[in-house]
Amino acid sequence: MTLLPSAPPAPPASPPLQETPPPVPVNVASGRFLGTLLFLFIAPLLVCVLAYLAWALPGAWFSGASVNIWTPQNITLARGVLVGIESDRAHFATEPNGLAVLTLNTRFPARDYPVLDWDISGLPDGTVGKLLWRTDYAPNAQRQVDLRIENGRLLPVTLVREADWLGNVLGLALALQLPAPQPFTVVNLRAHPMDALETLGLRVKEWNSFAGWRGTSIYRLEDPGTIPLSLLVIAAFALPLLGAITLLLWRRWRDRYLDFPRTMPRYWLYGGMALLCMGWMLLDVRWTIQLAQQATQTWQTYGGKDWTQKHLAAEDGALFAFIEKARAELPASPVRIFIMAEAAYFRSRAAYHLYPNHVFYDLHSTQPPDADLLRPGDYLLVFQQRGVQYDAAKNKIRLPSGVELSADAKVIDTGSAFFELTP
Repeated sequence: MTLLPSAPPAPPASPPLQETPPPVPVNVASGRFLGTLLFLFIAPLLVCVLAYLAWALPGAWFSGASVNIWTPQNITLARGVLVGIESDRAHFATEPNGLAVLTLNTRFPARDYPVLDWDISGLPDGTVGKLLWRTDYAPNAQRQVDLRIENGRLLPVTLVREADWLGNVLGLALALQLPAPQPFTVVNLRAHPMDALETLGLRVKEWNSFAGWRGTSIYRLEDPGTIPLSLLVIAAFALPLLGAITLLLWRRWRDRYLDFPRTMPRYWLYGGMALLCMGWMLLDVRWTIQLAQQATQTWQTYGGKDWTQKHLAAEDGALFAFIEKARAELPASPVRIFIMAEAAYFRSRAAYHLYPNHVFYDLHSTQPPDADLLRPGDYLLVFQQRGVQYDAAKNKIRLPSGVELSADAKVIDTGSAFFELTP
């Protein structure tokens, strides 16, 4: 028998190749969705900023001019009295008739500087201010414009709409008529080109500025001269625009994402809500920050102090300290007290501190009480009221009306006094 050779062994079977998993589909819908939301927030805000600048910009959009600043050393006093000068400010006083005139020698193109800002403080209510200038366009003519005054300060004046603000400005003057002779402080005069960059910079600076507590701070911003109304208006326009665009896009694109019939419409609904919240926060963020800063300031002023220390730290602390001295001279039983003060606030606050005595004052007038109403045993409190004279040798008090009364001085303080009327 012939043996046939055995067949060679079969090679071992190779392990099956593992299939490469298909690439995971990248869901670009979420990134596109977030990018669209960001665009919907920024684009309307940018449009509103441009619209605001087009409406409110007093100067050119882009100006190569820089801010011109004149210090007190450049100011000449034509009318008035120089009280004192420091490195960064000067103190002036008016003439006996309440008039003061400040002048400057200048030379700058009027068209490049549409806004002038006098940094002056200490001006009382009733002050009248006028800005005067002379140009090479009409060198023999003197032009003028009225100035607005709020909280003792001059507000910036915009001259771009003044027909005579042409050519090169050769000289400026500021005329102030105060209701009574009084000193005031001058820091500088600034001429602003007020182009787009400077205007936006000032709006941002105003947005970040801090205003102290006022009675209305709890529900609104009220800081004259630094209120960033422009940013609030921009945000107010952007808020409904964002909501409307989001709603339209949600309804228009709802059927486009058929693969996500339940999730995508919900995304757009949540996105619209997020945009509304962002717009609302933009409106309220400064108010919230202001309240937090005001609360911190209040704690630093009053925190950890007793009743007396809190009153002394308040705005009327000097009045409270004076009334505490007057209280020590009062009998235990309530008496009649007449109050005289130039500021209505001090008259009403003095009455509050003197209760439960029988307190009399006129909230709307600084006129002294009628002499026919006064009788011996009454008390007269005078706090920062001009025109009241006291003769200690004769024990006589002369009121601004010219009436003389017999009185004993119980308390004499700087600018204030407390009297008891005698027979």
